[in-house]
Formats: sequence, structure tokens, C-alpha cells
Amino acid sequence: ALKFLPASGSRQHEAYHSDTEQLFIPRNAAPPQMVASGPPPQAVLDQRWLWRLLLVLLVITFALRLIGLDIAGALLTMLMLCFGVIMLRDGMAEMANYALVYTMLCGLNFFFDILPLITELGGRTTRSTAPVGMSTDIHGVKETTFTLTTKTTPFFDREQGLIYNVQSLAMIASPICMALGGYLAFTAHTEMQLRDGLPTLDNDLGEFGRQPPAAVLGGRGWTGPTEGSSPSNNNRASQSVRESFERFQGTGHKLS
Repeated sequence: ALKFLPASGSRQHEAYHSDTEQLFIPRNAAPPQMVASGPPPQAVLDQRWLWRLLLVLLVITFALRLIGLDIAGALLTMLMLCFGVIMLRDGMAEMANYALVYTMLCGLNFFFDILPLITELGGRTTRSTAPVGMSTDIHGVKETTFTLTTKTTPFFDREQGLIYNVQSLAMIASPICMALGGYLAFTAHTEMQLRDGLPTLDNDLGEFGRQPPAAVLGGRGWTGPTEGSSPSNNNRASQSVRESFERFQGTGHKLS
């Protein structure tokens, strides 16, 4: 059956609308601004010397990759160095804005740096191809024969020259920088989440499986009938819910 609210009940309708909005907004909702500005906690400031050590290592890694003719790796290292300088300036005021992003970037770089290091730590393998000769078959098709040479050399070898050994040193320095940067950024992000009272990963896992809080309807708690609850309590809860609605007092009309 369709029911129409009278014009005089507009205030009641607005009151009911404001009550229903409380159902979808939890009381412990976080404020719209999730990132706090200002200096980080003291625990993060105490690790400033580690951040400076990270910047020094990144500068060394950038120079090694540049000498080793690894232009792409040098640009990536320079990007991480710029992020670190931005986070440390003005007393680490920008740490809250970049800590989580820096953690993810360091994790990705560490993953892609550690794989070739593990595979080539026992010896670096180089492959080269050289043409041997050309021949023509009976159908007049020219054929070129190539020789594929696979050579395995130690990870550090004086006979391979400076660039080879610099590349090997850069392969070790880069994962160390990314691991240190990821640890520092993740620690800073966690400390700032705890300071601001925002949920962290450990708290989210601890709350998993617990009964969610009761929904708020019209400013009154509604938990429904539970085991061991008396009928009088259930009746009072049902009555509190019914009080949030206004019965239609006008004249009903039937639609043809």
C-alpha cells in the first residue's frame, strides 16, 4: 500500500531523515583528513641518522650504476634519493605524506634487485654470438651460421675490468639500500598511525573475527534478540525502534 506524508509532517520527515543518516556513519569513523601535518613522533626523529645513512648509500649506488653504464638503474636510484631528501627536509615535516609510498617503492625495487643477485652470486653468465660463415644451398637460399658462446665468470674478477666489478658491486649495494629504506619508511608510517590513533595492520588483524558493534538506528542501539535475553528486553528494543517511525494519520487513497 502506498502512503503519502501530509505537508504538515515535513519536520517529522526531516527528523526521520537525519536519524537514518546515523545508521551509515559509525561513531568511531576517522576524520576526513587521514594524514596529520607537522613533525613525526620522537621515535621517528631518533632514526634520522639512519635516514642520512640511507641517503649516503643511495648516492654511492647512483655513482656505481652510472659508472657501470646502467642508466635505467641510475635514474631509478636518483628517484629514490629525491624522495628521501624531500622526506627529510624541514625536520621531516613531509614524512607522513610519503612514508607509505616510499615503503611500497622500496619493496618493489628490492624484489627486482634481489632476484638477479641470487641467480648470479655464484658466477655471472654472459652470452655472445658471432657469425661463422655464409653458405648457399642448392635452392639458392643463403644461410648464415652463428656461434653462441656462454661464459661464466666469478662475481668479482680482476680480469674483467673496472666496469664489470663496479656492476657487481652495484648489484649488492642496491638491495641493501632498498631493504633499509623500506624498513625505515614502514617504521615511520606505523609510528605516525599510532600517534594519530588510526588503525594499523596489527590492530586490523586483532579485530578480525570479533562481533561488529551494533548498528545505530535513530540514535538508539539495536542489537536484536540474543541468546539469554529476556522477552521484556526484546520488547523494549522493538518499542524503541517503532518510536523512530511516524504512523500515517491522513486519509488513504486507492490508485485505480
